[in-house]
Amino acid sequence: MADEVPSGPRLLVIGGGAIGNALLPRIARWPFARITIVDGDRVEAGNLERQELFAPVDIGRSKSEVIAAWFRNMPIPARVVHEDVFLDEHNAATLIALHDLVADCTDDAHARRLIDRTCGDYGVALVSGAVHGAQAQVILLHAEGEGEDKRLTDLFAGALGPDQDGCDMRDVPPAVLDKVAERMAGHLRALLHGAPVVNGRIDQYDGRQWITMEPPWR
Repeated sequence: MADEVPSGPRLLVIGGGAIGNALLPRIARWPFARITIVDGDRVEAGNLERQELFAPVDIGRSKSEVIAAWFRNMPIPARVVHEDVFLDEHNAATLIALHDLVADCTDDAHARRLIDRTCGDYGVALVSGAVHGAQAQVILLHAEGEGEDKRLTDLFAGALGPDQDGCDMRDVPPAVLDKVAERMAGHLRALLHGAPVVNGRIDQYDGRQWITMEPPWR
């Protein structure tokens, strides 16, 4: 007899680093049909301090593989798979089009724009989180409703500079990672249960509190 396929939305989590490690334990038992973890990176000794899903025995192993194995040891309804690749122009469409929700946990502004553009092309709701030092930002885009066709470039115009390619997570306080993961989980929960959401609303954490900025099209 074939395995029964669970019902529910399919979630794609892009990035198994610091933000992904903070987010995934919060949503592990939610009623997703499928969770796909995408990351082509390997576990390093420096990751262990603030990426709680990894242990010393995992050093050198695929981050996505280790996280998927962690999920499979839990009694959860979702089918969990992993892709040991970095999302890029060649595979973004194939990966994103197979899912209903995307959680962008990357630390690269160019990757964020690619993910946003592809989610917009395929109508896949996107929750994007980013951190820089003691600051954090969470944005939801492409959910059904007003502004679903808007993109990151409608919120942030201009070309990207080399200083936006990444962030040294050792400079990010663990409390900030928890804050951004908690806010991302809140958006995912709203999407999961069909609660009202606002495309393009920017949640900005300044190290002390969240500040919400409404999108220009509202």
